[in-house]
Amino acid sequence: MNVKKFKIDDVIYYKPFKDDESVKSEILKNISEKSVILEVYSAQKNKYEIYDYRICILETGKIKKVKEKFLTFEE
Repeated sequence: MNVKKFKIDDVIYYKPFKDDESVKSEILKNISEKSVILEVYSAQKNKYEIYDYRICILETGKIKKVKEKFLTFEE
């Protein structure tokens, strides 16, 4: 069983370029968007789902599917 780090309604920070080696810009690597977890995807329910969470970026209201490695509790 795969245990998820975050739960629904957790306020987290989405960092899309956090560990991306192909991005040279420090500005892009430091982008951090305050978000909230809307849904936690389960591998047991859908084994073909490649994302871990569905989030809402609070500033823009944009909804995205993301992997856990791009999320963190601290800014």
